[in-house]
Amino acid sequence: MNPKVIPLIGVTGVKLNNTSIKENLTNSDTQFDTIQKIYNKYQPDGIFTFMDLTVEAESLGLKINFPDNDTPSVLEHSIKTPEQLEQLKQNYTGNSGRMHLFIETVRKMAQHQDTNIGAYVIGPFTLAGELNGVNDLLTNAMVAPEFVEKLVEFSTEVVMNYTQALFAAGADTVCVLEPTAMMLSPEMYESFSLNPFREILAAVDYRPLILHICGDTTHLVEKMANSGAAALSLDSVVDFQEIIKKIPSEMELIGNLDPVDVFLNGDNEKVAKATKCLKHQMREHSNFVLSTGCDLPLETPLENVTAFMESARKG
Repeated sequence: MNPKVIPLIGVTGVKLNNTSIKENLTNSDTQFDTIQKIYNKYQPDGIFTFMDLTVEAESLGLKINFPDNDTPSVLEHSIKTPEQLEQLKQNYTGNSGRMHLFIETVRKMAQHQDTNIGAYVIGPFTLAGELNGVNDLLTNAMVAPEFVEKLVEFSTEVVMNYTQALFAAGADTVCVLEPTAMMLSPEMYESFSLNPFREILAAVDYRPLILHICGDTTHLVEKMANSGAAALSLDSVVDFQEIIKKIPSEMELIGNLDPVDVFLNGDNEKVAKATKCLKHQMREHSNFVLSTGCDLPLETPLENVTAFMESARKG
């Protein structure tokens, strides 16, 4: 029996309607059109909105670098003191900015697509890193943990409100993107990332949350396995045959073909071979979902996505 197939296609899909990344991240109609074309062409078992780790930070007033065809990024990490954080909290009025664009995109997807509808939010610790700066945040986690706790507490509130709105719009699942947590020890991860994730999970009445952390998360997997997440989405550097032994059977494991080496730099044959190999390795695990380790790069050839889907669907 073939596994569910949910590739993280995202920005690669702009080739289907000749749009730019920026156009998709700033216009709900454009993003929905791209997602609809991805859905019609590949018929995956689930489909997500575009991945954008600047949405929440921008809604809080941080300046964003927004190129036409590259990933946007936060330009200034301006929350350096408790006083600046307190001012930010006083100015916070709930979901705003491009959050509404993504909420509307989810609403359109739920109305028009007969598959599992997914959306993304940034993780609380990663949002705290955007506010404070990642290097400063990691330093403060050791020398000023109370300040980091307050940063994460506020970030959790922001992410929680956004997640609730995405579910209300029709999302079947929301994926929490927490890449900065990869740099933490298991103990610090539990304090600054895992416990906030559990708070968000409780706030959405334990609806399905996916937890995604990039990089080598082997040192965190046992903690992640106890997160209450419906699924873990992990990177290509992780050994799935070993990882799946460490998670509950009711928790899905999503991934984890290499987006760069296999999809971007490989050809059809390499993609098909890697897909077949991973399917074979995970054939005994009903909680395995075949996917990519992370979002596919813009330059990924569409024929490689086709090769992946064809190989994934073969018996």
